Amino acid sequence: MQINTFWKILLKIIGLLLLFSCISLIPQFYSTLSFTSGNLDTENLLIVWLMQILSVIIYILIIRLFLFKTEWLVEKLKLEKNFNEERIDVNIKSSTVLNIAIIVIGGLMITESFPNFCSALFHFLQQKTLFKDYPDSHWLIFHFIKIIIGYLLLTNGKRFAEYIEKESVEEKKPNA
Repeated sequence: MQINTFWKILLKIIGLLLLFSCISLIPQFYSTLSFTSGNLDTENLLIVWLMQILSVIIYILIIRLFLFKTEWLVEKLKLEKNFNEERIDVNIKSSTVLNIAIIVIGGLMITESFPNFCSALFHFLQQKTLFKDYPDSHWLIFHFIKIIIGYLLLTNGKRFAEYIEKESVEEKKPNA
């Protein structure tokens, strides 16, 4: 495996971790607004929304950079420099490593969210209220969706890896 390929794989794994960790932004945005309890004036509300939109844009740019512009990132950060050897002797294809990383990330997502989901579900059932009246319903939904996404990553890791590889190759091609 070339040093360049190693860095590309590592950067894509970091990009995947960032992608799946940014899912938690959705309930955090809701929590930010519900925390204020209606005590925000228009100016402060505008600032909160601008900060949230800016953070989403930054996340999207960083994720796109790490997943689909890895060659450019390796060149700009000069990650290939200061290595004595040209190759690392590992006979694994980059798509296989990416597939394994996706499966591990899916497992971590399930492992992280399942206890939180069970706890939130238990608290919801104890409250004996309607779902729409439950104050932490957004977290219950969030952890459920995160479990589903983790399961899909576990079962479809190869498809996600193929998609990322395909998109990376298409980004390298010059536009006609």
